[in-house]
Amino acid sequence: MTERPFEALGLSPDADQAYSLLVSNRGVAAVELARQMGVAADRGQAACGELAARGLARRGRDGNWYPVPPHSGFRPLLSRAQEQLRLGAELLDRLDVEYQRVHQGHRAEEAVQVVAGAAAIRRRVEDFRGSARREIASFVPGPAVAPREPLPGGVRRRVVFERAGLEAAGAFGPPGDPQIAARVVGRLPARLGIADREVALLPPAADQDADPVMLVVLPSPLLDTLTALFDAVWAGGVPLVRRPDDRQPRSALRSRILAMLVSGSTDAAMARSLGVAVRTVQRHVAAMQREAGVDNRIQLVWHAARHGWLDDVQGELPGLPGGQDGTNVRRPSG
Repeated sequence: MTERPFEALGLSPDADQAYSLLVSNRGVAAVELARQMGVAADRGQAACGELAARGLARRGRDGNWYPVPPHSGFRPLLSRAQEQLRLGAELLDRLDVEYQRVHQGHRAEEAVQVVAGAAAIRRRVEDFRGSARREIASFVPGPAVAPREPLPGGVRRRVVFERAGLEAAGAFGPPGDPQIAARVVGRLPARLGIADREVALLPPAADQDADPVMLVVLPSPLLDTLTALFDAVWAGGVPLVRRPDDRQPRSALRSRILAMLVSGSTDAAMARSLGVAVRTVQRHVAAMQREAGVDNRIQLVWHAARHGWLDDVQGELPGLPGGQDGTNVRRPSG
């Protein structure tokens, strides 16, 4: 038994102690009870009176005090205490909801703000960029838009582009810029900007001219979801490495592999012709795909044609311009 076994039921320390002593005696006078408790006689009498008022003790005809049996005496008190605890838990839940609403900014109007009108959107975007201290992360669907706006010193960019939108030159900053990292995916769900994982912008679509509306997402579960979405898309993107000159020379081996890819050769045929292992061919093809920021060989050939890589391989093998049979390579149109 603890030092205060019935404290939770609202008994005073003296009454708590007195009840345990009454259970251990076959009737005891208040004076004797006080002596056993080690307190003054009036405190012993007061403890007995408190127990009697709570239905836990009674005074016999002999003047001594007797305990009411514990189960019959304490069960009503326990039932009332349990009901009070239940009501207290319900009140706690209501208070917690109110606290979240007032103090944690989880109200809908505080978690998401609506900015309407082109001028207001421009001002809010400028504030967004100027407030960043560590990083701005962005989705750029559709035509790639060069991130040329100045940022505070030390703020880096992470940008995810759609592959189809990378036709615009200079869309991802100067080569080797340590403040800009870019990746490419096939499709993006929406335009998005996140500053320091503390605020997000969902700008209007690029073709939304009439009454544009932008959403500003502040700290909330929604912001956490948008941040997790960016991280997942970023992790699955192809790193975009831009070199100073897209037409800089390749190794002779890679030039010949690219030439044979264009002519439709298999990995085994390329390996036999070049005198290397099939895995060596596959490793060089994969490296060129990473350089081009593409996912497969068809896209690699497209990229090579669009960026002049095939100029390096003319005459390398029969079937290419300048080769023995004089046939021409068809570059993808468009």
